Amino acid sequence: MLIKSEGKNNLAKAVNRVTMPAKSRSYELCVKADALRFSKLYKESVKCYLDSIMMDRNQSEAYWGLAVSYKYLTEYKKAVNMLEKLIEFDENNDKYYFEIGVCCLSDGRPADAIPYLIKAIVLNKENLEAQIQLAIAHELVDEADLSLMIYDKLIETNPEFLKAYYNKGAMLMGMGRFEEASKTFFKLTKRNPDYYKAYLGIAMCFDKLGKYSDAIRYYKKFLGLKQFSEDSVFAKQRMVELREFMPKRKSLFRIV
Repeated sequence: MLIKSEGKNNLAKAVNRVTMPAKSRSYELCVKADALRFSKLYKESVKCYLDSIMMDRNQSEAYWGLAVSYKYLTEYKKAVNMLEKLIEFDENNDKYYFEIGVCCLSDGRPADAIPYLIKAIVLNKENLEAQIQLAIAHELVDEADLSLMIYDKLIETNPEFLKAYYNKGAMLMGMGRFEEASKTFFKLTKRNPDYYKAYLGIAMCFDKLGKYSDAIRYYKKFLGLKQFSEDSVFAKQRMVELREFMPKRKSLFRIV
């Protein structure tokens, strides 16, 4: 018992002697910059991140925060430069490649985005958002078949990833394939009956196919879930217009 007691006392003394290392000025500036970024004060955060990096060139958190701030400021090339620096620190982090791909897409350079998005997926096959962005990039470089193939694979392997259904449906609509698009949106509503954008997609497909009564029905379904938005204004106006195309019902009564 005496040995155990002495052991406890010695451990207590050791713990008391442990002190937390002092935080560097670079770290403190990075924390301040993070707070500014979280408050959406992106320009202000940039200066703090740069000051942090000037004091410590290996402050990876500062490079990451700076890249994010540049992205929100739409300074995509600067964001990419910071992300490439981060890849030098860690070449196996899929989120760096993913963010470069997103920046390239946002900057109107889908062809440049593709290899980075592919790299992100190779590093992390569970990065579903990277696969979505890759499909978008292929669509933007007129490789529709590859884009649809990615969406189909996503739907097959991750049937609960609803964004894949929606994006595929929207893409098919853009290609004028309204029948296929409506079927994709219907699959989406079966997965989630409250996915209001899917009902709008169905309504617009029926609208384009000249099935006006069906279109009105699904515009109503959409409005039942999403009453106030720009799309709601469109849906209400379109219903009024479509009723003008509908044949007038003949009265069952006549004056004798």
